[in-house]
Amino acid sequence: MSTCRCELLNVMSGAVATDYVRTHLDEVRNSGHGRVLYRCPDTGIGWTQDRRAEGYGDEVVVLRRNSA
Repeated sequence: MSTCRCELLNVMSGAVATDYVRTHLDEVRNSGHGRVLYRCPDTGIGWTQDRRAEGYGDEVVVLRRNSA
């Protein structure tokens, strides 16, 4: 389990985002189209992971905190 940074960060990408998903977040729903929704088990903050986010490379994982 990694240290919770959900209240401090708004966006992560690449290996940092992949590691944070793997070690800290719980999957809520997978759209099957490159978008996955997650929830923090500590704070309840939601996150959205995109594989083909605009402005990033084709295979870069981008994790964005959902607005409240």
